[in-house]
Amino acid sequence: MSKVTTIIDIGSNSMRMVVLQKSSRFSFSLINETKSKVKISEGSYENNGNLQDIPMQRAYESLKSFLNISHSLKSRKIICVATSALRDAPNSKVFISRVQKELGLNIKVIEGEKEAYYGGVAALNLLHDNTFITMDIGGGSTEFSFIRDGKIEKSISLNIGTVRIKELFFNKDDIEGAKKNILDNLKKISNLEIKIPKKVVGIGGSIRALSKIVMIKNQYPLDVLHEYMYKVIDEISLFDKISIAKNNDDLKSFGVKKDRFDTIKEGAFIFKTILEELEIDEVVTSGVGVREG
Repeated sequence: MSKVTTIIDIGSNSMRMVVLQKSSRFSFSLINETKSKVKISEGSYENNGNLQDIPMQRAYESLKSFLNISHSLKSRKIICVATSALRDAPNSKVFISRVQKELGLNIKVIEGEKEAYYGGVAALNLLHDNTFITMDIGGGSTEFSFIRDGKIEKSISLNIGTVRIKELFFNKDDIEGAKKNILDNLKKISNLEIKIPKKVVGIGGSIRALSKIVMIKNQYPLDVLHEYMYKVIDEISLFDKISIAKNNDDLKSFGVKKDRFDTIKEGAFIFKTILEELEIDEVVTSGVGVREG
């Protein structure tokens, strides 16, 4: 790692950047963290996976802003990765080529398994547990790493995501179809033939947002999200209520922040369905993920 390194993660729903300063051979400190909800995949799942012009422009403008911040902090190296939205889009090269030509930034599209692995590495290095599943619910996909005794046994990415589920099912009031889609995807985990830990380490904006709601509900005295833990049996009914909320006022009454109104129902539905299907007992919230990995 260079003295100051920038890592940009282009997700289906949000774009995030961290700027890290190396402090020793094996450690670094965070000097900047920026997030922009560009929704680059908006409208794509209804259009054969193709990225749409307006979301691509939003992402382009945010990238330009991110680079200005990075340069002001004298970052010597910039790593930019993209996940599900660009991985799936038949026209992703249009966006990638424009960014390379006009901003001089090379975007690396990483495979789902690699994305899951990076999340596992981050959680393993920056949490105290050594046997768990990492789960990262994104806009277009959900990644899992299965970790036992401090080693990553398997990593897998499934085509389950908040924006994907919203456009293909929730917008059409097809909740049963959404559940069937999730359960069909989860069969791939059964095929891995590994013992599934009963503890999930939650990564990503949707799971963190749900953990914040749980913290508020339980009047947790600390404002520290990383490593916040709760029992599934105590909170599963809350996730169910959020997933079937009728309007934004209902969501607000549960403690959902305005910037999460658009996908929190789908995120809660996905999370609840997976927790029940995998028979998870406990959730630990992770403040780190792909970028740190």
